[in-house]
Amino acid sequence: MKETIIEADYLITCNPKNSVIKNAAILIIGDEIKALGSKKEIHKDYSASTVISGENKILMPGLVNTHSHSVQTLLRGKADDLALLDWLKEVVIPGESNFTADDVHTSSLLGFAEMIRTGTTTANDMLSTNNAESGIQSAIESGIRTRIGKMLMDVNPNSPTERLDDTDEIIKTINHQIKKYHYTQNQRIKYTLNARFLLSCSPELMKGIVETQEQYDDLMIHTHASESQAECKAVENYYKTSYIRALRDIGALGSETIIAHGIWLDEEEYNILKKTDTRLTHNPSSNSKLASGICDVKKYLELGIIVGLATDGAPCNNNLDMFREMRLATFLQKVKHLNEKILPAQQVLRMATIEGARAINWDKEIGSIEEGKKADVIQIDISDIDALPIYDPVSHVVYSASGKDVSMTMIDGSIVYQDKEFKNFNLNDLRNKVSQYKEKWSH
Repeated sequence: MKETIIEADYLITCNPKNSVIKNAAILIIGDEIKALGSKKEIHKDYSASTVISGENKILMPGLVNTHSHSVQTLLRGKADDLALLDWLKEVVIPGESNFTADDVHTSSLLGFAEMIRTGTTTANDMLSTNNAESGIQSAIESGIRTRIGKMLMDVNPNSPTERLDDTDEIIKTINHQIKKYHYTQNQRIKYTLNARFLLSCSPELMKGIVETQEQYDDLMIHTHASESQAECKAVENYYKTSYIRALRDIGALGSETIIAHGIWLDEEEYNILKKTDTRLTHNPSSNSKLASGICDVKKYLELGIIVGLATDGAPCNNNLDMFREMRLATFLQKVKHLNEKILPAQQVLRMATIEGARAINWDKEIGSIEEGKKADVIQIDISDIDALPIYDPVSHVVYSASGKDVSMTMIDGSIVYQDKEFKNFNLNDLRNKVSQYKEKWSH
């Protein structure tokens, strides 16, 4: 079994003590972290066929992107300066609907490539309604760890009484895909039930999603909720109750459900999420660009609700860099509450790592650098001028670093990106595919 030692000037563990070790190293055997400590201790006690230098490097857990749309990456820059429902109606849903299987593969691979390049090792990803298996193949090809699945919608969100797809056929399809992909690739791929949002899912489909989830182990429901005021009003008109109450009444909340956004809630709805142990994924860039509002992360955390961090998709961001999300998340909370102490660097870093892993029920295996956990780690280069001086590596990661500082990404013990080179696919081939799609869109 392959043995690797990775060194670092600073090792950020994100363990329960938030330990940071200077002049550190970790030992990886196969896909697992076997030991960590000072560089001197690790080299004294262990040897390995591969040693990765840590000079001018921070070593830390891979980032966990708890809400992404890799399949939307080809639509980057095509949906700027629009409100949520117009953004969906005018660009995103038509764009996804017109993707061929090859387009889905290209767009998803482009998204996963960007995530890997910028330090994301795990994504909770929503694909398209059609050709979703091509997106799953992209995840497999890229090497990323992911909860992933077909986008589920059976009604027109602009007119929820209008059927788009047969509900029973959707349920049949997802059961087929669950059996084919759930817990595959060394359990690196897990299926998820991606209910787009209540305006695109009939009560019958939501009931089928809940019933399907109950049939399988470790299968999560992933949906958008309470993102904008206009959306909340439309849901209330359709379901005759508020967003979170509607999800509760359907039976769709719980510890195996993660909702994206969660901005516009009343007091009872916050308590419903707490009582049901439902998880939240916070998307600060998306919420800002779409002018949806600022999620009250402080309130969620005070209630003990598990909160992860996310990029959302490229058309509403317009990048997939989790470092930017950490920085913006803490800044927005400080401004919202006029309190500079809210969401400090260490706390927001945990949201992007171990708390993100908790939010998608994967924290027993990933999210921190500890003995026995999966070897999902990244190295950050600190040789450039914007890393001078470093008094606190956690502060640097959150407030100064960017995804472009990532020099190495390892997932499941395998290096998938190092020194501007992707190991599992040809970047030039991907560039050519993207150029071909751009030409097609332009016409």
